[in-house]
Amino acid sequence: MKLFAFLTVLTSTCLCVSSMGTRPEIVDAILPEVKQQGQIGYLNCSVINLNPSSAVLQWVKQTTPSGTPLLISSNEKIHVNDVVEGHPKYYVRKSVINNRELYQLVIRALTENDAGSYTCMIRLSNQNYLQWPKKLGLLTVQIAPTVKLDSKSNIVVQEGSNITLKCEANGIPTPNITWKRGDGLPLPGGGFQHWGGVYEIYNINAATRGQFLCIADNNVKPPADYAVQIEVTFSPYCEAQMDTVGQVQNRRFSAKLDCIVAANPRAEVIWYKVNPATGSLDQIQDNDKYDLNQQDDQRLKADEKWYSLTIKTVQGSDFGKFYCHAQNRFGKGNASFVLFETMECQGPNCPSIGGNGANNVHISILTFTLTIIASSFLYYG
Repeated sequence: MKLFAFLTVLTSTCLCVSSMGTRPEIVDAILPEVKQQGQIGYLNCSVINLNPSSAVLQWVKQTTPSGTPLLISSNEKIHVNDVVEGHPKYYVRKSVINNRELYQLVIRALTENDAGSYTCMIRLSNQNYLQWPKKLGLLTVQIAPTVKLDSKSNIVVQEGSNITLKCEANGIPTPNITWKRGDGLPLPGGGFQHWGGVYEIYNINAATRGQFLCIADNNVKPPADYAVQIEVTFSPYCEAQMDTVGQVQNRRFSAKLDCIVAANPRAEVIWYKVNPATGSLDQIQDNDKYDLNQQDDQRLKADEKWYSLTIKTVQGSDFGKFYCHAQNRFGKGNASFVLFETMECQGPNCPSIGGNGANNVHISILTFTLTIIASSFLYYG
């Protein structure tokens, strides 16, 4: 009796395999596809022995971890009616190579929602779902970075303070974040870039002021950036363009002292001359002797100003020490100058004979002296 039952099962199994023919198979792994947002994605599924009368090749996507998979296609028939720019979102391209059939799933205009796992499976009639041939393909959609800044775009801080700049970025793959200066100069503390979304700056000074860039990059173009402008309030810094200036005396030539003042808020600037007799500082006024001027220069920063003092018709009493003094509510600063005597005219406004400035004045004086000597020789000779 037991032998009869075994032969019956064996016979049934043989009849089942015989009626189905050779079992269809998915023969190659589905290679992962990596594309950028907006591009077209391709997933390839190669099968053999696919009998249309008893088997159907299907593409499905697992949209949620526990939800019902989305049935995209059966053989070449599309079940999802999404349209992108007048064309179907999905279509299946079938081709035959030797004894293999290739079912290529094409996905247009990729978005972040298209990323995920796609399953190529062969649905077999009268068989349990678990017995169907299946293979998994992974589609990765790369997304260019976007920056979410946690810091204000304009920050005002006082000299000596500490600040923290924060920057977050989204994108696929996860972007790298760096900070750098907008003017290309080194960062406070050294180096030209800082890695990471959090950037702490300690003991801020006037040199810190300027634009700082948060840059997010994941090799998917274009990278994203966001600018933070740091404004620093600080006491004045004064810089002499030339701290020693020479000029010949009693020849109606002028001398000019140039001083760049950096301050925020803007400083009040006063020029002084050291009194040689008392050593005290005498304030200089804008008058017939002195010309006080402020001029603009595109090379300067917004909180820098160019001040100049012109000493007209330099006399012997004008030589000595001068100060450019600046002051605001945070403090004061100064730059010192020395005006000294020279034997020849100095500066761009010296008279020229033949275009050679002071040298030609010297030659003219020599010529004039030789002429007088020659005339005297002829007169007394």
